Amino acid sequence: MTTKRSAVPRPLARQLFVEAGHRCAIPTCRATPLEIAHIVPWARVRRHEFHNMIVLCPNCHTRFDRGDIDRQAMFRYKELLRLSDPHHVAPDDPSPRAGLIRAYRHFQTQIDGWRKSISDLSAAIALGSTGFPVGNVKRCAGRASIARAATDKLGELGGGGIVEAADHVFDWHRRWADDVVDLKLSAFNRSRAEYELWAEERFMSFVALHEEVCESLDLDPTELDFFESERPERDLPEVSLGTLGLWPTDA
Repeated sequence: MTTKRSAVPRPLARQLFVEAGHRCAIPTCRATPLEIAHIVPWARVRRHEFHNMIVLCPNCHTRFDRGDIDRQAMFRYKELLRLSDPHHVAPDDPSPRAGLIRAYRHFQTQIDGWRKSISDLSAAIALGSTGFPVGNVKRCAGRASIARAATDKLGELGGGGIVEAADHVFDWHRRWADDVVDLKLSAFNRSRAEYELWAEERFMSFVALHEEVCESLDLDPTELDFFESERPERDLPEVSLGTLGLWPTDA
């Protein structure tokens, strides 16, 4: 059974047109006449919401519907409109999707920085001959604190399954860091098979978080980059373990 699509309320339409300056929201276009588009299709969300709607010219609207412009890019165009106006036309709108995406990217950046510090600590312990590397331990602990704050912020904005999934990613790295500091043999000497299982667990924790974030955003997991642009662009199932920066300690 289909639900009849309701008309966009006039006050909401006015906000959208004013936000875009009565021009197409894509900066390199800015053409007229104009149409209102839902970024996540109305057929999926069944509601008119400011943060999910944008003003486009008929040509850009058609290109978007056809897939020439992807949904992630359209959310970025929407965010650019908000950032370009210090007196945002909808001050009561929290732009939840943009905020959640920013928190997700920040979380990834901080977790990756922590990963590198744990790896550096592990290498310093394994290769060092001048005593325990206290400086590396302090840097690792500092990175852990920053990653914890990023985890909490992501959970605050996402809630529900995102909290659990983000905590799982954080806890995986915490256990790794603890094993390195405690000088557990398993942290320094793995067979290839043990390494593959260890790295796969980390990878799947990121996959689970990505799926939770996309579900919260009403996006298919392929519609949001798994990592930001500095990561190789590829479909989720094709992301290799090496992409995550994990390398075995032995062959």
